[in-house]
Amino acid sequence: MAKNLIQEYGKDIVLNEIYNEIQELYLSDTRPWVIGYSGGKDSTLTAMVVFEAIRQLPIEKRTKNIHIVSSDTMVENPLIIHYLEQNMDLMNQFSKSSHLPIESKLVKPLVTETFWSLLLGKGYPSPRQTFRWCTHRLKIKPIDVYIDEVADTHGSVVVVLGVRNAESNSRKNSITKHTIDGKILKSHETNKRAFTYAPIEHLSTDDVWACLLNTTSPWGFDNNLLLSLYRDASDESECPVQQDVNAPSCGQSRFGCWVCTVVSKDKSLSGFIQNDYDELRPLLKFRNFLAEIREDHEYRNNYRMNGAIYYVGTEKERRGLGPFSLEGRIKLTRSLLETEVAFNKMLKQAEDHKFSIDREQYFELVTRDELQYIRSQWIENGDWEDTLPKIYEEIIGKPFYSGYINQPFISPSDYNTLESICENENVDIDVIKALITVENKYLGVKMRNDIYNKIDKILNRDIVHEELHEIYRRINNETDTNNN
Repeated sequence: MAKNLIQEYGKDIVLNEIYNEIQELYLSDTRPWVIGYSGGKDSTLTAMVVFEAIRQLPIEKRTKNIHIVSSDTMVENPLIIHYLEQNMDLMNQFSKSSHLPIESKLVKPLVTETFWSLLLGKGYPSPRQTFRWCTHRLKIKPIDVYIDEVADTHGSVVVVLGVRNAESNSRKNSITKHTIDGKILKSHETNKRAFTYAPIEHLSTDDVWACLLNTTSPWGFDNNLLLSLYRDASDESECPVQQDVNAPSCGQSRFGCWVCTVVSKDKSLSGFIQNDYDELRPLLKFRNFLAEIREDHEYRNNYRMNGAIYYVGTEKERRGLGPFSLEGRIKLTRSLLETEVAFNKMLKQAEDHKFSIDREQYFELVTRDELQYIRSQWIENGDWEDTLPKIYEEIIGKPFYSGYINQPFISPSDYNTLESICENENVDIDVIKALITVENKYLGVKMRNDIYNKIDKILNRDIVHEELHEIYRRINNETDTNNN
């Protein structure tokens, strides 16, 4: 069990020790700092002690830049992202007025790597514990790119993290593993040009809350509201720190993506809803639908992303599931846009809360840039009718593009002719559509090296390859039998 340093030595003594260490490290070299900020209790306290320590230095010694970076996965709980943006705006205002070399910034994944671009555009199945494709792309990579950019300019960088030994055994082991004997800085897990610093690593959870509660952050945010955020996001009955015997119970909860299907049951959205944030009900309904449809064979392709066919089960009795089919992606996109409309409608009717979003704001669950990318992927996958603009206008109630005229890839009569030919020749029309789409994409392009890989990928999923696979398996089985 972690030792409660503040209970033993007092808050002022413990914090002054942390301030002194931060100041000593800050003044020791010219390497800039990057602070990872999620808005939770640990990263908030980490930002607070850095702000206070640097503010205590004479202005002429505040020469090294400090970057506070938060990752917007673009599928954050709308209340949480509003809270993050509010705090980071206050940080920047305070830094400017106090002459602190501290700047905060939200970073986002590339439009080609967002959750919706990959799930609705390319058909990635919703994440699960065994296929957690989201964390690195949405949370880790954008910050890593930012760290690399700073390191490119200065040669090296110090990454300041709100990690603590008391969080868990795995966290403690990770901290110990990267500790350099006799040094405050630790080696970075993946970046050789970066070192990490954890100013609150020896504090317990009780210590953290003792520093936060009944105080205001240097940038002017009431930290008692942070406890309210933890309480409202929880459906449990345990409180991280009990300051008042008459206070309502609260529980530690995970702040994360509202669409997360890695966990079997969402606690954050459910907790907010139980605490009267009814506007989040459409989001929870969609999240549960996203988890359910993942298991529905009707909306999944029976080949992998690269077109390869594979089998599952000890007897290889059925083909394995691949990405969401185009039909599945269309169904999910329609449901997501309906969820967006329902959420914004309930948002306007919502009661005032401590973390309410501006009711006049229209909150996009999926951005226009993402929808444009999703549309391009659908067309490439054979959506010759260009379905997405129709769905968007039907549900959102305005044109996808201003002055946009929907023009199908080919005329209905030509499509009917192609469909008839494929049916007569017993050929999969989706394969032919994909081949024609690829050829059209590369029409007039001089460098066409990649076209052969794309054609091979399409043909891999054709029934001919499955039949050849069956023959190959039978030959192998007969060979094994003869050998026995």
